[in-house]
Amino acid sequence: MRKWLVFLFILGTIAFPFSVRAQSDIKLAGIQVQLWPEYDQPSMLVIYDFQVATSTALPASVNIRIPKDAKLSAVAQTTANGLVNAEYDGPAVVGDWQIVNVNITDLAVYRVEYYEPIFKTGMSRQFTYVWPADYATDDFSISVRMPTDTTESVMAPALSEGQGKDGATYLQNDFGALPAGQSFSLNMKYTRTTDTLGVPQQKVQPSAPLNSETEGRVMFSNYLPYILGALGVTLIVGGLIYFWRSSRSGQSKGRKRQTSQDEKESDSDIYCHQCGARARIGDRFCRVCGTKLRLGE
Repeated sequence: MRKWLVFLFILGTIAFPFSVRAQSDIKLAGIQVQLWPEYDQPSMLVIYDFQVATSTALPASVNIRIPKDAKLSAVAQTTANGLVNAEYDGPAVVGDWQIVNVNITDLAVYRVEYYEPIFKTGMSRQFTYVWPADYATDDFSISVRMPTDTTESVMAPALSEGQGKDGATYLQNDFGALPAGQSFSLNMKYTRTTDTLGVPQQKVQPSAPLNSETEGRVMFSNYLPYILGALGVTLIVGGLIYFWRSSRSGQSKGRKRQTSQDEKESDSDIYCHQCGARARIGDRFCRVCGTKLRLGE
């Protein structure tokens, strides 16, 4: 057992320098950071577009650190047909960060998106972005897409203002090469007049007018004859059952009345022992000769 522990320790000490060296050998050809405050959520959308240097041995793993309170949204890579999902592991929480391990298989541009909370006081907003600089990069640029109703903004360091193809105002700057370990921070403050999102959620609209010819649409009028037919059959069957039960109930009552009458007649079969005349119910003396009837005999 002790020999196995020694062997595993030696193996770990040999493998660790190689893993560190593989991590340090990765260099980025460039990374573009985009900050979109209150775009489609009331938070900061952070977008990383990065590409490894041509000298990087592939496949490789690039660890992207995002804040602990951030919410990962997407990991993708560019292709001839646009962005597609990329393979990744995590995020795994390590200290004050989450680590997203992106599997790099080619020299394409890879993208990581996440949302991070914005500190708000009334209509004033404040946000601090930090690039932890785990890798050296030949080019580092950053841009901020400002909300349309922004009345005042302060950036440190300062950024140049421009207009994007979508008509929105962008504050941006290219800071050139950054070595590994030299972190970058952007402190931003801005004021708005509303809380409206840059891309408000839209109601789903049909691609074509809805009518009776729309494929897949269920029309109540199409099933109305069947519903009325079923209702009619139900009423007819119910009526027949009611009539049958009513007739049986009448016959039963008739039989009961007949039985009761017969019992009464049976009770009235009393004759005078003197003259033989038939007595009526309730008679105690013969109506013909006046003799007292023998009722209990």
